[in-house]
Amino acid sequence: MAEKAKKPINKKLIIGICAVVVVVAIIAVAVILITRNSSIDDSYFVSDNTKYVLTLDSSDVSMDDSNYNPIKTHLVYTYSGDDITGLKAYYEYADSAAAKDAAEYLKQNYEDDETKAKVSVDGKYVVFTATEAEYEGLTASDIKQQIEFMELLKNMNTEDSSIEETDVIEETTNE
Repeated sequence: MAEKAKKPINKKLIIGICAVVVVVAIIAVAVILITRNSSIDDSYFVSDNTKYVLTLDSSDVSMDDSNYNPIKTHLVYTYSGDDITGLKAYYEYADSAAAKDAAEYLKQNYEDDETKAKVSVDGKYVVFTATEAEYEGLTASDIKQQIEFMELLKNMNTEDSSIEETDVIEETTNE
């Protein structure tokens, strides 16, 4: 019996298939990187056993140019035991484009030559990373007390404004 001759493998076909697979992989990675706006989200801004977080509303923080006022500001103090190990301020903006514009403004107006490298953009956040000198002498218990005090003040203001609204409503309906 005659044996069937094996067809030679078409090397050009294999190279073409490999090239297509590589291109598809590159496109997939690019799409993931483009659609990923930030490596952090709101769930990061919650105090836990490694960090204390103080969140301030837009009315609590203002810039010289109100066009660059953040929606919120999150102060994140990382700690180990009672030692503060880091401090970052996250200025939250509507989107990454607004954050990039604000970062440029902040770099030009709020940094000196020694601290140029400490401003970055992470999605819709402008991130200021404090130097060790800016938080030395602070302890985790100090920060915890400050945050509790700020939240107490915020709650008192909320209660006061709801009482004032109730008074205005009652005065209006009694007239």
